[in-house]
Amino acid sequence: YPAQPTTSIMKYPRKTQNLPAIAGSLRDAGYRTKYYYGGDADFTNMRSYLMSSGFESIVSDQDFSVSERLSKWGAHDHLVFNRLLEDIKAEAADTTMADNARPFYRVLQTSSSHEPFEVPYRRLANDRLNAFAYTDSCVGDFVKRFRELPQWKNTVIVFVPDHLGAYPEQLNNQSVDRYQIPLLLVGGAISEPRRIDVYGSQHDIAATLLAQLSLPHQKFVFSKDMLNPASPHFAFFAVPDLFGMVTPENLLIFNCEADAVAVDEGTAKGENLLPGKAYLQKLYDDIAKR
Repeated sequence: YPAQPTTSIMKYPRKTQNLPAIAGSLRDAGYRTKYYYGGDADFTNMRSYLMSSGFESIVSDQDFSVSERLSKWGAHDHLVFNRLLEDIKAEAADTTMADNARPFYRVLQTSSSHEPFEVPYRRLANDRLNAFAYTDSCVGDFVKRFRELPQWKNTVIVFVPDHLGAYPEQLNNQSVDRYQIPLLLVGGAISEPRRIDVYGSQHDIAATLLAQLSLPHQKFVFSKDMLNPASPHFAFFAVPDLFGMVTPENLLIFNCEADAVAVDEGTAKGENLLPGKAYLQKLYDDIAKR
């Protein structure tokens, strides 16, 4: 579901309970669903949102010993990845539980690459870059060890950041680079390596992933299958007081508070202003009905 520039739907549990979510769709399709986070799962209504979206259980800071909760946010990333991997190993070894025959959907949220950038690792002089390198090393180690498990051959791992917000230090909400992020799909279930250069948003992951699994995604009215050539290829994003609409011809960021265009680049300048406003109006109309 798209973010909003002037509110946060996560603050309204009665509305988030009515939102479609990947976890809920996969749970309904027979998947076991679980969320892993080294921090406080009750931060900003997070637990309420996760449970209502379809996660059956949550691993959070309270599931780690006090000696392991050494960062500002709780347990460091390598401990959370270790917990996820140990759970997967245990399920592979326990063939007596019928539940283990069901496919699984797991989400792990990293936190060590967030300020204050204090990590048990030193490779780079810059604290921010060093924290990113630490989280990257945790991801790489997890994949390396997961490849040795039997579940690997039938698994897709989705890697996606939320935004580029901490480096370079001078980035602000009107910095175009802040919104350019990668989406990586890896795992034994990927048939061949390829690079797909299309525009999309994080909320497009739902339709894209579910379509690849041959599962319905009509409930995700704001999500489009990025791998479908017939889909319109654009990206919409929002942060406090700003929204952006991006196509190959125009990158436009609109300042809602100032009621003015903040960034307008490309061969068709201004082209995305009305589509962006219409998209935002449709979003708020949808929120009002939830």
